[in-house]
Amino acid sequence: MFAAFLLGACEGLFTGKAADSIPLQPAGDGGFKPVVVALTAEMSPVALNFHAELGSHPHETGKWNSYRATLSRSGRVVASQKFNVSYTGTVELAPAHPAQTITMLVHRVEENGEYTLAITPVRAVEVSLQNVRVDVRRNVQVPR
Repeated sequence: MFAAFLLGACEGLFTGKAADSIPLQPAGDGGFKPVVVALTAEMSPVALNFHAELGSHPHETGKWNSYRATLSRSGRVVASQKFNVSYTGTVELAPAHPAQTITMLVHRVEENGEYTLAITPVRAVEVSLQNVRVDVRRNVQVPR
C-alpha cells in the first residue's frame, strides 16, 4: 500500500515525456514572475514540476516555503494547487540531494493554446532557492 502511494505521488516526475523546461525569475513578493506555457490536448495530462537547488544554508534547517501554483488561460483559472519546498539539510550537513523537484499540479488540457503559470508565496519565504525552473512533462500517467 505504501509503495503504491509513493509511486502514485511521483507520476508527474517519472512518467510521460519531458516537453519543456522554463527558467523562473524571482518576483518581489518572494514568488516568481508568471511564465507562458504552450499546451495542447495531445499532451494531456501534463505535469508542471517545480525544480530548484537548495544550496548549503544551515540556518534554514527546519524551514520551508509554501507556494500556490495557478494555471490560467485567457484570464480564467483552470488549475490551482499549493505545494511546499523544505530545506533538507541539517546544521551539521548540507542537503544530501541539493535539488528538489516537486509536482505542482497535473492538468488535463482541453484547449490548445498558451497558458499562464503563476507561482506565488502563501506565507513568508524562509528557504533560499537557486536555478529555479518549471519542467513540463506530457502524457503522464495518473492514478485511477
